[in-house]
Amino acid sequence: MAYSFVTGTGRKSMGIVLALTFFSALFLICFSSLVYGEIFVGKAINSEGSVEYVEYHTVTHKNGKASESQTLYFDANNNKIGELISEYSFGPQFGSYDFRDIRAQYQDGAKVAVDRIWLFRKKSPEDDIEDTYISREDNQIVGQGFHQFIVNNLEQIAQGEIFQVRLVLPSRLDQYEFRIRKKKIEGDTIFIRLEVENWLLRIFAPHIDVDYDLKNRHLLRYEGISNLEDTSGKHKKVFITYSYES
Repeated sequence: MAYSFVTGTGRKSMGIVLALTFFSALFLICFSSLVYGEIFVGKAINSEGSVEYVEYHTVTHKNGKASESQTLYFDANNNKIGELISEYSFGPQFGSYDFRDIRAQYQDGAKVAVDRIWLFRKKSPEDDIEDTYISREDNQIVGQGFHQFIVNNLEQIAQGEIFQVRLVLPSRLDQYEFRIRKKKIEGDTIFIRLEVENWLLRIFAPHIDVDYDLKNRHLLRYEGISNLEDTSGKHKKVFITYSYES
């Protein structure tokens, strides 16, 4: 590009250009380290059509990636019945977390390290903590890393790519082979299924269905077994729809 600045006015023009260039660079640096939060609410409905509980989600993003998240659970009478605290220092699919079902007095979680993952569970206040270690591998998904994994691979899933993953389940102190695949796309909504990899077990094992908005990557709907016990001590199937704050 050729410049034809002249003395006086030219220097002023060049000064403005340099100032704007510097400001733009400074803005980009600030923006790249921006920390912001995403807030959304999920209403869980059981098979009888009643409200089972409400989820309040807050996700903190740093440098364009999820860094931590918090989910609070309240029953239909607005009593707090659970909480799930996660952090993603080893990547979005590796959600180190601590989950508490207050009503059932149950707790489990995972702590991701460089080469291994610590899994633990405590079935009641009177029970000792049960735990184990498993090796960390690239195809594992831990906790709410399931949601983060889908968000970060939404285009590939939409194009038909099937992901074989190992779903880490602290409640079982183990990990299992699952696959994530597209069911269909309608308009801007993609319908995705998480199911057991083995075709024979798939016939009997429960699956999870989730719907996402392809434009803004928002989770719209979840259908599957709840991670919270109901008042009778059972894990019911729930249908959760999500709304977002602007």
